[in-house]
Amino acid sequence: MHFARQVIRTRSVQRRIGGWPLRAAGLALLMMLAACGFQMRGTTPLPFDTLYVGIPENSRFGAEVRRAIKAASPDTRIVENPKQAEALLQQIANSRSMREVSLNAQGRVEEYELALIFGFRVIDAKGRPLLPDTTLEAYREMPYNDQFVQANQGQAETLFRSMEQSLVSRIVRRLTAPEVRVAAEKAAQQKPGDEEGPVYDVNAPKPAQVPEPWRTPNITNGPPGLENY
Repeated sequence: MHFARQVIRTRSVQRRIGGWPLRAAGLALLMMLAACGFQMRGTTPLPFDTLYVGIPENSRFGAEVRRAIKAASPDTRIVENPKQAEALLQQIANSRSMREVSLNAQGRVEEYELALIFGFRVIDAKGRPLLPDTTLEAYREMPYNDQFVQANQGQAETLFRSMEQSLVSRIVRRLTAPEVRVAAEKAAQQKPGDEEGPVYDVNAPKPAQVPEPWRTPNITNGPPGLENY
């Protein structure tokens, strides 16, 4: 028994010793990557210290955009006054719509297509574009049963929330794209009078927030139209 315990203890020590070369090699690799300027994925700093987000703060979509920006660029401070910002994210359009895509033999709707369209631009404190007018779109198809109108309405809202989340990720990717950093560096080097292209109003009014219950187009009264929010 004593011999068996000794053998087990010896093998345990060998396993611990044998693992050290792999750990040392992994540590050395991380140090080499750090020396080369490699950064682990997770944060992608924006090329400005302060940012104004022109999306209603009290909306779920606006809150998610702000949260995603803070997660991607922790050192960028989101300010409430556009005059305090180095860059401004201006909302151009934000709309939801639904259209009929399939009817049954009785002429009743069997399927809707949901659309979410969001347009925005990013400008610097002088109104010079850092990211030109950009439109992002998301679409989902939803089966419809006129015997369960309330359930259909809830399903539509759930799909719109999913679409918003996908747009949030795409917005952050556009904000952290290399061309935005290049545009910001170019704008910082420009002298007065050297501006090229359009210059936008930095004091553009903030979009009004529409109460959440009215955001989803109503599917109970025939084909819904486009609704801005």
